[in-house]
Amino acid sequence: MIELIQQIYSVLGVAIEANSGDAMGIASVLLILLASASKFFSKDDSKSEPRIERAAEEVKPAVEKSAPIPEEKEEPEVATEPKISWNERLKKGLGRSRDQVWGKIGGLFTGNPLTDDQVEELEELLYGADLGPKTTMELMDQLQAKLKSDSFSAEDFKTFLSGFIKEQMDDVQQNIDTELFDFPEGGFGKTKVIMIVGVNGAGKTTTIGKLATKLTAQGAKVVVGACDTFRAAAVDQLQVWCDRANATMIRAKEGANPSGVGYEALQTALNEKADYCLLDTAGRLHTKQNLMEELTKSKNVLKKLDPETPDHVLLVIDAITGQNALRQAKEFNQALGLSGLIFTKCDGSSKAGSAVSIVKELQVPITYIGVGESVEDLDKFNLDAYLNALLEASPQ
Repeated sequence: MIELIQQIYSVLGVAIEANSGDAMGIASVLLILLASASKFFSKDDSKSEPRIERAAEEVKPAVEKSAPIPEEKEEPEVATEPKISWNERLKKGLGRSRDQVWGKIGGLFTGNPLTDDQVEELEELLYGADLGPKTTMELMDQLQAKLKSDSFSAEDFKTFLSGFIKEQMDDVQQNIDTELFDFPEGGFGKTKVIMIVGVNGAGKTTTIGKLATKLTAQGAKVVVGACDTFRAAAVDQLQVWCDRANATMIRAKEGANPSGVGYEALQTALNEKADYCLLDTAGRLHTKQNLMEELTKSKNVLKKLDPETPDHVLLVIDAITGQNALRQAKEFNQALGLSGLIFTKCDGSSKAGSAVSIVKELQVPITYIGVGESVEDLDKFNLDAYLNALLEASPQ
């Protein structure tokens, strides 16, 4: 060690003779440097390892979140909403009419004889319920003997009224042709042509879409003629319905001759041996004679292809229009010879009484009734179910 130190002195040009003290001093310095170096590297290693572990821990959750490994487990059963029956839909749809109109009438009967003022109020309420003057007078005549009775309750009145209305309508309602609702297995052997008419806004187009949906769901082949060529939006709406129902739709350019579209639709239905041909006619105001004559022309054009067509002419009536609906029905019946009625929007503020006077006066049955926007909200008209939903009473 002393020799090594002396060599270092010589290289550095230092004229000092190395001794054991120098060796001990340099050895001490080297030991201190080695100890410091050892401590430094030891601390660095201890610090770097946790950093690596922490980095790995930070990356790991991010990977697991972005790409989780799915666990195999049994899928839970999906809860389905209970299906609402038609009678429940009908009762809900007629709820406003039942509570605000017929409920008020029934509320007059408390088990005590009616006063003269109450009898007058009863008559006014019946007129306001859209029964019509003639039907109201007949009802009041039959009620006279009961109005002074102290045992005639609200429930008795409901039962009486239900029986009265059924008597007015039942015979006509028995004449409904079931081919309007039920497609028989094996078909009819010919195309059934249904011409559907009504004023704009009554729900004619959506009703046709619902009918197409109901019939195709039974396996029937349906062709729809979009003859309301003056309303492009209505034609587009009907196209959506037909696409959903998988029904064939015949349409033309806006403003085309409605009769020509009807003719082409029926020709297509006959060529394809369709089971039904539904014709959406242009909406007409019943007060415009020239427009009503065009409807008659459209009907007659169909007879060039089949003298027996159409099989049915159905009038769509907005129940909210009240007694004005009776006037509409008279004009359309005179021009076209109606075979059935479709009452729509019975879930609104309709009094529902106009159905009685229309059926009785025209001797034309109600075929369908609508109480909402969905397909399930349109169904065949059943008089007993209607009276039960409207009055919460069954006829005796």
